[in-house]
Amino acid sequence: MLRPYLSLIVVAVLSLLLPLLGAALSGMPLGELLALPLTQRPWDPLPPDPAVTLAANLATSVAVAALIALARPRRGAGDPPWGNAPPPRRWPRYAWLGVLALIAAVIAQDGAAVQAAIALATLALMLLAGADTGRRTGSSLISQRRGFFLSLFPASLALGWTFYWLNLYLGLWVYPQATETVPFVLGKSLDYAVLLPATLVIRQWLASFPRLLALTNRARPLPGQATPQEGWTLLGLGSVALAGAALWPDWVYPLTLLAPLVLAFGLSELLGRPTLLAGLGRGDWSRLLLPAVAALLVGLVAQAGNALLGPAWVIDLPQLGGPDLLGLPPPAWLLVAALGLLAVWVADQLTDPWRQRPQRPPHRPRFPVRVVIEDLLDRNRR
Repeated sequence: MLRPYLSLIVVAVLSLLLPLLGAALSGMPLGELLALPLTQRPWDPLPPDPAVTLAANLATSVAVAALIALARPRRGAGDPPWGNAPPPRRWPRYAWLGVLALIAAVIAQDGAAVQAAIALATLALMLLAGADTGRRTGSSLISQRRGFFLSLFPASLALGWTFYWLNLYLGLWVYPQATETVPFVLGKSLDYAVLLPATLVIRQWLASFPRLLALTNRARPLPGQATPQEGWTLLGLGSVALAGAALWPDWVYPLTLLAPLVLAFGLSELLGRPTLLAGLGRGDWSRLLLPAVAALLVGLVAQAGNALLGPAWVIDLPQLGGPDLLGLPPPAWLLVAALGLLAVWVADQLTDPWRQRPQRPPHRPRFPVRVVIEDLLDRNRR
């Protein structure tokens, strides 16, 4: 029963236990780390360092430039036959739920429930994006695979609290306005539960534009093949980053936040399963770029809501200074984009139980049924 979720369970268990191991090695009492809600950091972070900030911004610029150079389409824009777009359909009925979610967000903000207001705004964005996809294409993740879509919410909830757990050892963001545990847990749970489905619905919405999709799958093919040795290397790197969260939090935090994704890649390579990089061999970057852009859009909504309505949380990244966008410097937005890849991997682990297996067609008798009528008296005469 749990076999389809084995990789997901392994990543979750390592993400929960390895930081505890690091805390035990550091000798830091767990009582100083575990807090709900986390209203203040137990130690002062390293102040912004101009040299580290410059190096991080340069590395981000180089990474983005390399990504553009590798992923840009290599064929003319007129190569793929666009065809005629199907006529738009009516808006799905659940589009009204998006409007209601926006109204509920306004009500929640009026009641000073900032976490719930941001979550409801994200939910509204997800519902409206899914409704627009269904209106233009005839299907969407929300209506097409209802059971799979609903399973994303508890998975997103668990993933969100996993990152809260990691942040207890890193202290990158705090919630200074949170005073009561129960309202905080309810508000954060609502916020965490919508992040994964919102990212996937917006990713599908982006992919529903043919020209945008074509721009991401016509790059030059990249050679290369994953090996088990690379898988073990990634597992070791992710494990060290998780264990080091309590040992060197101000230095290792970027890798710690990426550790679940690194572990996911490592497990996929060890098990011989295709990773998100599998399409690069044929020049297809869509499984990397579209979820990254979707995660950035979700992150922009969350950070904009926090800046306008809050602050519900305050982010203080060690050694990194400005400039920033909505409270996050450019290297941090690169990490947000990487979380979109983790969202796709988690969703891939949830698909097995929902795959439609071939079934034998039910027996249907042929109609009309022929009924032979015979005169028994005539047969007896013979």
